[in-house]
Parts: sequence; C-alpha cells; structure tokens
Amino acid sequence: MAFRDGLGLALALQGGRIAKVAGPLAPRLSDTLLALGTSPERVAAIGEALGRGKGLWALAGRFPELLEAQNRRALLALLPFPLYPKGRFAFHPGPEASPLGVEVRGLVLEGLRRLDELGEGPDPLAVWSIPERPGEVGERLRTLLPLDWRILGAVDGERTLAQGAALAVLPWDTFARGALRLEALGLLEARPLGLPKGRLRPGDPAPNFTLRALDGTLFSLGERRGRKTLLAFFRHAGCPFCNFRLHELLRAYPALRAAGVEPVGVFGSPLETLRTRAGRQNPPFPLLADPDDAVHERYGTGQSLFGLLDPRGLPAYLKGLRLGIPHGSVDGELFRMPAEFLLDEELRVVRAHYGAHGADRLPLPEVLAWARAKPG
Repeated sequence: MAFRDGLGLALALQGGRIAKVAGPLAPRLSDTLLALGTSPERVAAIGEALGRGKGLWALAGRFPELLEAQNRRALLALLPFPLYPKGRFAFHPGPEASPLGVEVRGLVLEGLRRLDELGEGPDPLAVWSIPERPGEVGERLRTLLPLDWRILGAVDGERTLAQGAALAVLPWDTFARGALRLEALGLLEARPLGLPKGRLRPGDPAPNFTLRALDGTLFSLGERRGRKTLLAFFRHAGCPFCNFRLHELLRAYPALRAAGVEPVGVFGSPLETLRTRAGRQNPPFPLLADPDDAVHERYGTGQSLFGLLDPRGLPAYLKGLRLGIPHGSVDGELFRMPAEFLLDEELRVVRAHYGAHGADRLPLPEVLAWARAKPG
C-alpha cells in the first residue's frame, strides 16, 4: 500500500491474520518493545536472535512480549488507514507465512472504535511543525505532560503526522488528540518549516501564533480549529481606518456569529496602547496585540506609502476620526497595509485579501455569504 511520496505499508497476510507489517508508517519493533516497558537488555537479546535468522513468531515462545508488540505495531500502522484520502494497492503471492499473527477482524473493530471516539482530527498525511515564533508560551510549557513532550519530539516540520505517531509509538487517536491540544496552546501548527515567506493563498494552512488579548490572557489561533474565522490584521491601535473597520465588525457581529464565523483582530501595537485606543470599543471577540509585527510578517501583510495616501480610503478615515478614539503617536509600522483572511474549520485559508489602501477590506456581505454556505 502506497499513499504519498513513498509512504506506505507492506503486510504479509495469511488465513485472516497479519503475519508481518513493515514500512515507514509502522513503528520499529525495538521502539515498540521499549514503549511497552521491555528492558533495553531484553530488546537487544531479541535483536540478536532475529539477526541469527530466527523468525519473529518462532521466537514468541521464548520472548512472549513479541505477541503484544506485533499486535501494537499492526494497530498503530493501520489505525490511520481509513483517513488516507487515496492510495495505490498491489497484491503479490509470497512465501508461506507463519500461521501465527495478528487477527484482522479484532484489529479492524478496535481501530473503528478508536476512530469513532476520536471524531474529527487532523490529516495524518499533513506535515506539522513547531511555530517559528510561537510568542509568549512560557507559562503554557509548564502545563505540558510527558505525553505532550513525546509528541513535540516526533514533530519536526518534515515527517507527516502519521510518521510522527509511528516514531512516538502512539496510536493515531492518542497522537491526534495530543497534537490538537498542542495546537490550541500555540505550540504546533499545520505549516511546515522551510516554506518560502510571502503572501498566503487559498488552501494554505494558516500559521499558528500566540498573542496577548485585551484582558491579558494568551490567545492561540489553534483554539479556533473546528470553527470558521475571519482573521483581520490592522495597523496601529489609533489608526482611523482600523477603528472604523472595527466599528463595522462590531455592528455586524450578531449576524456574523449567527452565521457561524468569529472575527479575530490583530493590531500592530503594544497591549497597553491597544487597551487605551482601539480597545475602547470593547469588542466581544478577541483583539490581540502584535507589538513587533511578527505575526503580521508571517502572514505577508505589506507596506505602502501610496496605499496610505490613496484617496479611496479617505471616507473610512474620516468616519474613523468621528469615533473619537485618540490617534496618538504611531507605535506600529507607519505604512503597514491591512489584510483579512477567511479560515475554514481546518484552519486553512479559504480567501486571502491583502488591502491596496488603508480601508481596503473584505466586503461583509461576502463574508456572511461564505459563512452561511453549506459544505460542497
């Protein structure tokens, strides 16, 4: 069985049993034995016996832990199988295998039960990584359990999540739940390292981040998985363009929420300034401080003197001034342009809108139409 980029599994089947499992999506036998509590010395003894040409099942009498290890390996390798979008299958007659093995029927029932309890989860063939600039996550690191560190150690921005689960010797459902929890904490993201920086496009995973909200709590974009999001990037907290857009979002919020989409706003200002300026509008949705514009940069928001001076933004600028919010000094990038993104439940970009001038935003009727549209 091959799924993508050489990732696959090889199974030896005989009489309704799996006699052998191998491939990059299966955990190594030695790792599985160690994860099950077998001592390193005994694992070494098993390796020596196998190296002398002894068959694995023939050694089960001497090393009974091999039975549990093979059952575990088969479950871990095949558990994500129903979630793979497509693959190639080939069947070849082979030499007669051992009559011993992992019983297929019980394995299938166990796998389906686990997947049913898991519900919606990440794509096992997706590549995740630790965010390049995760933000203020020190206090969250102190809450991590040994299982969390095990998952973080298996995610490197190159291997798929299924490979990570195999490396960590964890069932897919356990690994997926842990990965989603770490995403919600801002410690993992579905955007691999090494991708060229620049503007995001539809289909791209939205980079995860962690920033301070108005109330001082930490907010991670990963918390929004499972729900639609309007992610809005603003200039500085005293910007009239931005405060008028925030005012528009406040007026539209009941309709947006009823349609199932939540706005999240990111300002290029320190938290203290955000509270005394834009924060005075007291929005019921997250408003976040990005004082060094690090998250703005990750999302590819641009800068433009001509965009700042573009007369098309003048009406919104004047309406923003009438809100009475002090402009104050510019504590963000002076020429920063706005941007807005529609993110689906999987935190993938559905639409990326990079403003050409200070008031260039997504039309709210289009946002509502997208939010109300049924899948498919």
